[in-house]
Amino acid sequence: MLTIGQFSKVSQIPSKTLRYYDEIGLLKPEHVDPVNGYRYYEADQLKVTLKILQLKSYEFSLAEIQEVMSDNDKLPIILKSKREEILAKATSYSLLQHSIEQYIEELTQGGSIMKNIDTTNVTKVMSPKLNLVSVRENINIANFNELFAKAGGLLAQSQQMPIGAPVTLYHSEEFTPENYDVEIGFPIAEGAVGNHIIEAAECAFYEFHGNYSNLGEAYAILTKWVEMNGYKINGVPFEQYMTDPEQVAPDDNVVAVYMPISKK
Repeated sequence: MLTIGQFSKVSQIPSKTLRYYDEIGLLKPEHVDPVNGYRYYEADQLKVTLKILQLKSYEFSLAEIQEVMSDNDKLPIILKSKREEILAKATSYSLLQHSIEQYIEELTQGGSIMKNIDTTNVTKVMSPKLNLVSVRENINIANFNELFAKAGGLLAQSQQMPIGAPVTLYHSEEFTPENYDVEIGFPIAEGAVGNHIIEAAECAFYEFHGNYSNLGEAYAILTKWVEMNGYKINGVPFEQYMTDPEQVAPDDNVVAVYMPISKK
């Protein structure tokens, strides 16, 4: 049998981590000396550590690894889910790379390191009344596409036809990316059976053109306009995606952003 130090060295897992795995029941030593509490492991248990390390390399959480260890039949299901997560991250990083390259080009051509907040194209409008089939959940913002797909699935189940571009509302009071209150919906005909109505309201409106990674600029511009013109934000802003990101280049996306307002 191997001491915890020996097992740590050959498995390349720190002793502290092995003790934690023991505590949570992920990997228990083969024997614990009842007198001194020393842990001892069998060489055959290295098969388990190899599997743990492999799954960790796939960005499995310890809870997910425990789930797989207790039921191997779940492994293909969780692997498929991880594949989708990684594909979403790859897309996000690709967009980020494109944005960085674009910024480098701007700076090379003499652009400012600071973004200008130009409110020229902000207008005051009445937002349209929208009858939505929507899904609202607290999500990790990295999983936005999964929620979008869920909203599309609900629309299909409702057998309703969308009459406008999809809409997103961010209900959280502050930006909490790992637990963000997000609602995604599709407008349907007035009088049809939906599950959320956005009433028409006075709004500051800005039509954003560009990469989704820069969409924060729209909110900065709208917030500046609201402040400059003696208004206050009075409700949940929402975005309406006027282009299909699968049909246009990343820099050609168009998003209508509505920010409900009232006089101070």
